[in-house]
Amino acid sequence: MRTEAFVTRCSTRWGTGLLLVLLLAHAFVPALAWLGNASGQPWGNLLSGEGVRWYFLYVAESFRSPLMAVVVPVVLLLGALERSGLSDVGRVWWERGTRSLTYRQRTACLVSGIFLLCYGTGLLFLVYGPHSVLRSVTGDVYPSPFIPGIFQNMAAGMVLASLLYAALSNHLRGWKEILSVLYWGMRCHAVWLLDAVLGTHLYNMICYVWGGV
Repeated sequence: MRTEAFVTRCSTRWGTGLLLVLLLAHAFVPALAWLGNASGQPWGNLLSGEGVRWYFLYVAESFRSPLMAVVVPVVLLLGALERSGLSDVGRVWWERGTRSLTYRQRTACLVSGIFLLCYGTGLLFLVYGPHSVLRSVTGDVYPSPFIPGIFQNMAAGMVLASLLYAALSNHLRGWKEILSVLYWGMRCHAVWLLDAVLGTHLYNMICYVWGGV
């Protein structure tokens, strides 16, 4: 629990610091673009009618960007590892060895590991099995539907393994606490989701002002 609280505090501190920087940048870029446009520079003006129209057209892209497709699984995975107790078990195992774990913890780790192995094998079977449904129409692995979703699917498998560990190890009691493994990352690391949205939007703003997009 101490490790979980420490990680949460550090994550919140760094995420909030980055959030402050992004908010300041969102205030600075439009003002700088307006000054540059007023002085004759060929910069996009976010405060003009065209800039406002651009904002409404592209603001939704910040919520479905490739960055969000990475940040959301990472946040869910970190929260699941912390809430389920797997992060603490991993630290104890690394420092003191397997014998320092209880019988219930070792059994839960074994079952979760077997589940994760079966999960990964199932994904590989969909790629290299008889029908190979995740290969491309030409039979290639790259590019194919398997590549874009491999990270998200593996993160989902590890989240489910964490959920299984929390239930078997008795680290969490009651179905409400066990199910909290699935959304704990959203609760403790939500600031990084906002950082991802604002970071993507800042990038799009820069492209509009100086890239002519």
